[in-house]
Amino acid sequence: MSDEILIIGGGLAGLAAGVVLTEAGRRVRLIEQKPYLGGRARSFRDNATGSIVDNGQHLFMGCYHYTLKFFETIGTSQTVTFGPQLHVPFLDTATKFTELRCPALPSPWHLLSGVFLSNSFSFGEKLDVLRMGRALRAAKGAAGKADDLDHFTVEEWLASLGQRESLRRNFWDLICIGAMNEDPKIASARLFNRVLRLALFNSPLDSRLGIPNIGLSDCYTGAAEHAITDRGGSVELRRDVRALLVANGECRGVRLADGTAIEAQTVLSTVPWHVLPGLLPADTFSPGTFFSRILNLRQAPIISLYLWFDRPVTHLEFVGLRGTTIQWLFNKGKILGTDENYLSLVLSGAHDHVTRSKEELREVALQELGSLLPGMAGARLTHSLVIKERFATFSPCVGVDAFRPPAVTPVRGLYLAGDWTDTGLPATIEGAVRSGYTAAEAILHSN
Repeated sequence: MSDEILIIGGGLAGLAAGVVLTEAGRRVRLIEQKPYLGGRARSFRDNATGSIVDNGQHLFMGCYHYTLKFFETIGTSQTVTFGPQLHVPFLDTATKFTELRCPALPSPWHLLSGVFLSNSFSFGEKLDVLRMGRALRAAKGAAGKADDLDHFTVEEWLASLGQRESLRRNFWDLICIGAMNEDPKIASARLFNRVLRLALFNSPLDSRLGIPNIGLSDCYTGAAEHAITDRGGSVELRRDVRALLVANGECRGVRLADGTAIEAQTVLSTVPWHVLPGLLPADTFSPGTFFSRILNLRQAPIISLYLWFDRPVTHLEFVGLRGTTIQWLFNKGKILGTDENYLSLVLSGAHDHVTRSKEELREVALQELGSLLPGMAGARLTHSLVIKERFATFSPCVGVDAFRPPAVTPVRGLYLAGDWTDTGLPATIEGAVRSGYTAAEAILHSN
């Protein structure tokens, strides 16, 4: 049997694991079902316009330590542009343009000072943010406090901390939905607590936002593939895995759709949680077994809308939208340094909207942009694209940590990675990369 490590899936988790393993001198064979790498975090060229389109717009943060290490390793750190400090502009129909701009101060004063200097918050809301900072610091120094959040939704937790409804709606909820892809009425307070600690109430450098300045695929897929193949590994596309070969508590490889068997002593599966049950024997998911917890995971959809206009409609690079269905706007022409008048809009946690027609979603977006952007007056829509990702992420609901498996499984030779595994993070780019690193380290320590 081959001593190659077989990796199933060419997304962030699989590629990150492959780079770590080949750097350690292990032979890797990575196979991917699709004709391209990148999984859900990829880009493509729109046939009608020639524009580079991300399958879903992503923001990076300075706290993405594993992702930044991965990009540095493969030589693509320059593909993400970070601001010097946290800066978030907002638009809403009531107060129009406001912004949060944090000064270069030690944590948590960078955030608290930014909030108190910002025109985005009322005085009472500013006091609420200060109260939140105190609560997080107090909980950090108290044993067991994290466990107290196990049964709270984000909405319940914020209310218990005295965060007024206007601040929750216009600030905390926007962060929750953007970072966790879930409604605060559903999302886990425990997981959101971790997000706030890492992203806002930690180092000022960790709070910075970064935006890819090229297509998302070009940030890592080609460079990671070369890092693997240059060290003797292989990357194969259009390899459709239909079954993991598991018998007597051991995984010995995979079977492809064409009947081909690929044998391997070590297999790392990075397929999504909803795909894995179809690859394993049915008795693997018997009640009470290691894998049965995965069946409790549920999906959370994301809708991405891409709009092209005949003229510029905003000078802003990106902006958070308040009081609207759409939550974030990205000026792709400006971000990519082209002369295209091309916007990317994001609607996360889109349970209530994913069944709406693409035409209806487009009209909602145009109506909301018209109420927010003076530049929309007289602008003509020349092209549009709507992408619905029904299984964009798992839903980070209350108690979800109990459903997320670790990298090491009870099946000998079988390991798991993916943003849905037990990373301690929501389903983000950072979670996916971290899972790849974790699985790779587990493999290296077991052999």
